[in-house]
Amino acid sequence: MKVMIDTGANRSFISIKALDPSYGKHLVNKSHSRIILADGHTSLSVFGTMTLSITMGDMLTSIKAFVVKELCADCILGMDFINKYKLIINTEEQIVSISDDYKRTTLKFAINKNDIRYPARLINNVRVPPKQTVTVPVSVELSSAQVLFRPSFKLQQRSPVVMLNSALTIHHHTSFISLHNPTTYSYSLPRGIILGTTTIPTLSFKRNSTTDHQIVHKNINNLIRHIDNPEQQDRVKTLLNQYAKLFDTSKLTVASNVTSHAIKTLDHPPPVSKPYYSTPSKQEEMYKIVQELLHFGLIRPSDSPYAAPALLVAKQDGTWRMVVDYKKLNNITIKDNHPLPNMEQAIQLLGGGYNFFSKLDMKSGFWQLPIKEEDKFKTAFITPDGLFEWNVLAQGLKNSPPSFQRVMTDILSPCREFSLVYIDDIVVYSRSFEEHLNHLAQVLAALSKHNFQLNPVKCNIFHQHIDYLSHTISEFGVKPNNEKIQAIIKLREPSKLAEANKFLGSISWYRKFIPQFATVAAPIHRVTNLTKPNRRQFVWGDAQQQAFLQLKELLIKSPLFLNFPNDNYPLILTTDASKVGIGGTLQQNIDGEIKNLYYHSQVTSPTQRRYDPIELEALAIWLCFQRMRSYLLGRSIIIYTDHCPLCKMMNSSVKNRRVDRISILLQEYNIEKIIHIKGQHNCLADYLSRHPIQNDEEIFDEDYGINMLFQGEPPEMVHVPENNFQIVGAVVTRSKMKQIAQRQDQIHVTIPSITNDKSSSSSQEKIEHSDEVTSDLITSNNFDITQIKIEQAKDPVIQNKLKEIMKDSTKHSYVFKDGILYKLALMRSNSTTKTKLIYLPSSMINSLLQFYHNDPLSGHFGVRRTYLKIKNKFWWPKMKQSISKYIQSCLPCQQYNINRSKKPGQLYPIPVPEGPFQLIGIDYCGPFKKTPRGNLYVLCITDYFTRWVTAIALPDCSAQTTAQALFQEYICRYGVPKSILSDQGTHFKNQLMEAMAKLIGYNHIFSSVYHPQTNGMVERFNATFVPQIAKLQDRENNNWDEFLLPVVFAYNTGIHATTGYSPFQLQYGRDPRLPTDEPSTSFTFNKPQDYYERLKKNLLILQRQTRDNVNSRQQRYKHRYDKQRADPHYEINDLVLIKIHGTKTKLDPKYSITPKVIIKKQHPIYWVKDEDTQVESRVHVNDIRPIFISKTI
Repeated sequence: MKVMIDTGANRSFISIKALDPSYGKHLVNKSHSRIILADGHTSLSVFGTMTLSITMGDMLTSIKAFVVKELCADCILGMDFINKYKLIINTEEQIVSISDDYKRTTLKFAINKNDIRYPARLINNVRVPPKQTVTVPVSVELSSAQVLFRPSFKLQQRSPVVMLNSALTIHHHTSFISLHNPTTYSYSLPRGIILGTTTIPTLSFKRNSTTDHQIVHKNINNLIRHIDNPEQQDRVKTLLNQYAKLFDTSKLTVASNVTSHAIKTLDHPPPVSKPYYSTPSKQEEMYKIVQELLHFGLIRPSDSPYAAPALLVAKQDGTWRMVVDYKKLNNITIKDNHPLPNMEQAIQLLGGGYNFFSKLDMKSGFWQLPIKEEDKFKTAFITPDGLFEWNVLAQGLKNSPPSFQRVMTDILSPCREFSLVYIDDIVVYSRSFEEHLNHLAQVLAALSKHNFQLNPVKCNIFHQHIDYLSHTISEFGVKPNNEKIQAIIKLREPSKLAEANKFLGSISWYRKFIPQFATVAAPIHRVTNLTKPNRRQFVWGDAQQQAFLQLKELLIKSPLFLNFPNDNYPLILTTDASKVGIGGTLQQNIDGEIKNLYYHSQVTSPTQRRYDPIELEALAIWLCFQRMRSYLLGRSIIIYTDHCPLCKMMNSSVKNRRVDRISILLQEYNIEKIIHIKGQHNCLADYLSRHPIQNDEEIFDEDYGINMLFQGEPPEMVHVPENNFQIVGAVVTRSKMKQIAQRQDQIHVTIPSITNDKSSSSSQEKIEHSDEVTSDLITSNNFDITQIKIEQAKDPVIQNKLKEIMKDSTKHSYVFKDGILYKLALMRSNSTTKTKLIYLPSSMINSLLQFYHNDPLSGHFGVRRTYLKIKNKFWWPKMKQSISKYIQSCLPCQQYNINRSKKPGQLYPIPVPEGPFQLIGIDYCGPFKKTPRGNLYVLCITDYFTRWVTAIALPDCSAQTTAQALFQEYICRYGVPKSILSDQGTHFKNQLMEAMAKLIGYNHIFSSVYHPQTNGMVERFNATFVPQIAKLQDRENNNWDEFLLPVVFAYNTGIHATTGYSPFQLQYGRDPRLPTDEPSTSFTFNKPQDYYERLKKNLLILQRQTRDNVNSRQQRYKHRYDKQRADPHYEINDLVLIKIHGTKTKLDPKYSITPKVIIKKQHPIYWVKDEDTQVESRVHVNDIRPIFISKTI
């Protein structure tokens, strides 16, 4: 049962749905009444009272409770229960304790994962000043409660406002939340926006320690069930019970008094990543996993400068596992060279005629090893809910295997004569029962001393043969099990010529390592060396079958096959994948000779066959690593693949979700590099992938995270299935729900369903709202044609017209029939027949137009189409004009319609500067493909008078890089310009650039948002130089920066169409010398003063002529641009709509949803303000649309 302990409730309550349906209701003393809640006006309907008997631990409690219809929990225990049993809640240790006159009982409680979430909405428009924190009121759909608040991840992503997880007290549906603005500018939030969600923690009590002991004893009994001798079984059971806590998996333990894992890194800035994007449902799952990790103490909140992104990996059963992408951290981590045990020596040692073996498996091995306190901050990982760091060794960290091996070797060093440890697998071996009992006791004592934990499901106690490191070990010796060579043993013999040729091709690569290969393979060659016309003569006989078996045997025996890896050489894993299956071979190159260690192949599932080629190839690598884990873990590995894009998967993203996920899962292995090989050299792996053996394993189908703690039997929760009843917040009144619904309609925000069954909730929504939705879709018609006669009788204009008709009906084109006045009108110009049209009274014009324009059956079409629909049925004076005015004032049409005419706003050219360096324009072009010199962007700087261009290749477009390039490459060469014009990108509009403008002394002008024409000269150069560079770069398209300066030189030395001169001439007062010019044969030596005077005179002439040329060109272009183009002017306080740039879909509005008010003008630039959010913006006139307010016609 879900029980909520509520310190804000005076009495205790129980939901009638939580009572036993057969007899529970009969125990209720019925007395209908109402109880007022803490807000003073919300009430609950009470059916009656009953005495509740609740067993908590080993104490039976009782309390008189009110029975109500629905609650947010099954039962609420209020202050009456708390005072009666002196209840104490310890939130830090997650403990509830109660007592009576005789004893006190303590119980553990767990926060329910499926708490109902209520949105917290901003009550008022809020403006948060820069660098300040404000406290704002929010509304919640609860009357009074203690809740937990979680900020909205989406809101924090798109706004600078910072909010923290916090505990809130709700009173009268209202609470308060702190908002912090860390930026240097104000930020506004509109009324009604959802800041986050609140939850009421519902408690569900865990089983008591007695149940835990029962599971431990059950685990121990399972471990010794195979021992036939009752006396020996009892003695082993006694030993295991002595160390029962080693087999208790109900809670995770962390090893004590051991060497903590250290993370030694290079001198490098902390790697930081943003959280990966995920859907709301995945964010919820991530939140649950993080909360569990926090609860068990495996992680803690962090303020580290490090941040690795966390992500979820789906398992076959539909659950999730969390992994952290530690690629960047691992790249700067110094390798730990602590050796792993020699597998061959270990196996040989076990084959010494021992009679008893026990194999112990560490429970969540790495998680039992603590991390050094000073290194914990390096493990920080980021999720949508915050930053956390590990207290224990996390999966995916480099050096995990050698670090764990070091610890296990150290603590078991007193037992080294009768035990072996290979990372997290321990084998104890003895010659007799008594000896083994003593040996096992010593190993268990060592593990217990250091607080380790075992996984009873994977342990083997007192067995006479075990499987260990791909070998079967018994008193009779050691023999390899066939796991490593199954892929070769189960190869089917070829039945077609193509298959025989493929088999020979796959093993011919080993020709130089197999003695007499040609002789052994000769029978197969005889039937495969066939010309194309004779291919049907292929016959596979006994000789070929014998050769096939012999060649397979050579592949799995010495000298070509090794039972153990040589620790002095790296391992080589070669993989391949096809739509049929995957294959892989593990090898070592020892002194130039290839030795095979492991063959693996398996059939791909139907789902995997639909993978893209790159995903299949990555899958082959992952499945081979899973199968060969004991060989690969802790050793240097080189991977060979014939799929080139995978070569960089361990260092950077390949932009494929599945492949990136696999690369993260492989981080615990020491992969030196991934090398591409041609498909023709990937023979054996390719052959195995096309001839796989059956295997039922699924990728990622393994327990991870908190699930690993309970592989035996998960802890039971006293829990009522949620699909048995509908959970409704007990303190939400009907009137309050109506207010909330109205507020939702106003701000167009959908509240997610509070039920957890998605399918049932969605279907329920459809049922509840089907009538409403259908009616809205069919029509919203308020026009009632039956009211024509009544409304005509009230209309004074129509009544006057009737009086005129009564006097002389021959002079009027009207007819009065059945009490209704009609207009007689010609429908066609070539027709003499008049049609009767109802004279529509003025009171019904609006409702008629609303139907013919706004209604879903009319579709918001334009004036002409609407007029043609109406004109054959109705008439009124100035009908077309009133239809035009009505449609012109339709707000949705103003917001969504596209303006087909020329953009408004005439051309206002920038005045021609007086000379060079008066005004320069700057802009970025890129990103381009990264060059070997690391460049991605080009900063283009253009002088508005000379048109002289400076282009600088840069690695990024940050504010610091921009300021440095502008100062060093331009100002230090040409001097300080009077003004700089740029767009409002963050690389130009920032504190650093603002400070530099003040320090150096120039005016920084910004263009209007989404109006690049203001800085059109730079934009035009960008469009010119990009295709020129593209024509010159190499095939890799990454050496464009080598041609940047030559292309800019070509531009600067060419005649500009507007000025009539080259930028070079206007800059230096002379013509440039080009490589094709003839060398000078004579030289004139002028005095510096004479040369200066002549240069000055020439430049003045050039500048005067340039200004005339530019002015003339601008006037001609302005005349052409302004032709038949509107140039609307707006006044202060005018209401307008602003064009929305970058709409996501074609169905989004083209102009702002709410009107803006003009607060300042400098035509063609206007400053507008949103009255709701108080946000001000600067826009160009061609992004403004006048708003027409609807008036009654």
